[in-house]
Amino acid sequence: MKKGFLVMFLGIFMLLLTACSSPERTYYFAMNDFNEDSSWVYWVVIVKEGDKIVDAEWNAFNIQGDANKTFNGMDKYQASVEHKYDMTPGRDQNPGELWWHEQADLIIEKLIATNNINDRIPVPTGATITTDDFYTLAEKAIANGPVEKGEYKDGYHFVSLKSNAEPHEVVNYWDPKSESVRTVAEWDSWTFGSFIVVNGTIKMAYFNNVFNGYRVQFNEQGKIVKQEVDLDNDPETDPVKLNVIADYVGDAPKLYLTKNELGKSYGMSVVSGAEEYDTQARLAGNYLVQNQSFPSLNDDNRFDGMTGVTIHTNDFVSLWQMLPKA
Repeated sequence: MKKGFLVMFLGIFMLLLTACSSPERTYYFAMNDFNEDSSWVYWVVIVKEGDKIVDAEWNAFNIQGDANKTFNGMDKYQASVEHKYDMTPGRDQNPGELWWHEQADLIIEKLIATNNINDRIPVPTGATITTDDFYTLAEKAIANGPVEKGEYKDGYHFVSLKSNAEPHEVVNYWDPKSESVRTVAEWDSWTFGSFIVVNGTIKMAYFNNVFNGYRVQFNEQGKIVKQEVDLDNDPETDPVKLNVIADYVGDAPKLYLTKNELGKSYGMSVVSGAEEYDTQARLAGNYLVQNQSFPSLNDDNRFDGMTGVTIHTNDFVSLWQMLPKA
């Protein structure tokens, strides 16, 4: 009798323990699209226990990676924590004026308190940043459904092959506005990657390469406009054909730091007929997100059978292999 009672008691205890345990956590993710003009690309992670939002993240990464010496591959939240991302350039912050990360925390605290992704107004006291993007991404994240469990370490990861950088020679352009040659001095070139991992699953893989240059003009046939220039002022040597810089505002054109920012102006697709570097880098990143790993490289350091990706991809594989596991 006593033994039966003990078994029944233990059974009831286990049922109560199960009923009182915390609901399973589920994770939701959404991010903005990136392009050559993105600068900061934002994402949102929502964490639920049952039907209740218990945590969230709002952050962004910079597409210039460690080519940008100010942020050096940091995400926006950490750059704000270290006071490297300043919302008030050119002036000191006013007393009580909050940094970006502090304002983002206020928005997230409100979301957790209200559990309403549509409760955009009023904005919490002290927050002056635009919040529409946060709520739009939060809605999109929930609509995307929960993220499956994976094997990687959660968080934002920036990895770089800067230690393997190779010098790139000087490049000359023709500036039609000043009617002169603009020279891009020699720089070091390397590949870098930004990754976002949620619940152990890679949800964003962004590859880019350091390449300094100007955006250029294209003719009606989609070819880069060229200008013949006598660089050495020697009548016995032939003039060289220089890429013509696109129209710009101000005294000087903007110098871009990476291939993805240059886009078509990098010129690979114009010469080879293949997809441009930024498109191929995006396709490779999308493949990694969909498959959580890369296929083996062939003897030419390329992927076989990855549609649209024809460039050497050994750098992408090296960066992926640097991604920490949980």
